[in-house]
Amino acid sequence: MPSDLFTTSYLGSYAGLVAVTYLLVQFFKEPIRQRLNDWWIRILAVGFALTIQLFTLFVTGNFTVEAIGLAVLNSFLVAITAAGTHNISQPSTQQLTTTLNTFEPIIYKPQVADVSPPIITPQPKKSTEGDPVPQTVQD
Repeated sequence: MPSDLFTTSYLGSYAGLVAVTYLLVQFFKEPIRQRLNDWWIRILAVGFALTIQLFTLFVTGNFTVEAIGLAVLNSFLVAITAAGTHNISQPSTQQLTTTLNTFEPIIYKPQVADVSPPIITPQPKKSTEGDPVPQTVQD
């Protein structure tokens, strides 16, 4: 059994940032939703991602202006990925209701060019057996 569940190297990785941001947002989501609207949850996700990144930068000794600027940009990417993880893991609670009046059947017709040979109807044959054969002039 591992002795450390979250390490600074794991928190510094993309997967670690997404996982911890997702867990923290899920923990604090309902109290914030009761008092504020859903946009605050998105801001909270960005704040958690930024805080975790700044913490790992400070602990690893890479607390430079460049690293802080990238952490700000990466926090939006991490927050969006954590939200996408939530959308994948939680099924939608909306149910699609249709009535017979609003139902439109979808008919799939293959859009293949017709390559079949044309239909040829048999024509009556003209008999040439009884026709007089023209005589050719021979010299």
